[in-house]
Amino acid sequence: MISEDKLLKLFKNFAGETVNLFGLVCVPFVVKFKENSTIVFTIQNPNDISYFYTIVEEELLEIVNEFGEYVNIKFKLNVMWGYTPQFYLNDEVKDKIQDVFDSLREIKFITGTPFIGYKRWDIQIESIGLLSKYFDDHSFYIDNKVTPISATKNGENVDVNEAIEEYIDIFLPTKETYYETEEYYEGIDLIINKHPLLSADYVATYYDTKFII
Repeated sequence: MISEDKLLKLFKNFAGETVNLFGLVCVPFVVKFKENSTIVFTIQNPNDISYFYTIVEEELLEIVNEFGEYVNIKFKLNVMWGYTPQFYLNDEVKDKIQDVFDSLREIKFITGTPFIGYKRWDIQIESIGLLSKYFDDHSFYIDNKVTPISATKNGENVDVNEAIEEYIDIFLPTKETYYETEEYYEGIDLIINKHPLLSADYVATYYDTKFII
């Protein structure tokens, strides 16, 4: 049986003392060789790289699997995130996303039917920042926090709360979950896609409007 120290040394010879994922530094910390063989990594980000943990782990798993084939051992992967954020956007990415948010100044939508009549709504908004804390294994969400300035219904001024309630409770439930992503925030994909640790075909991204009243 190969010792843990020997396996760790073999892995470092195979993949390097550290694994560099597009600037993100992944340090192989220990190899456990008991019932399950596990290669454990810690994460360092000296280059301030934006990343999403699912993509990082998939990239590392590919390397671990290649090493497993090399030494004919099936390994598991464990990334010790600890206090390291699992979803991280650096200031450059945040600023570019904020530019897209700032460019959206109004939300227009229609409710009703031909039988009861249509209501044409227009909500004037101003972005006050982004929120990027919600995620799961297969997707992450970036919210555009907005302050509603004014609203109209069929061209006449109405209370903004009435318009927001109509939008959230009546209009959006009739649309797909990615409606706002494609309707208002399509430009963010152009930003995200330039960062390989944020973009993958197995990760869904959603960009939504969050009203702050």
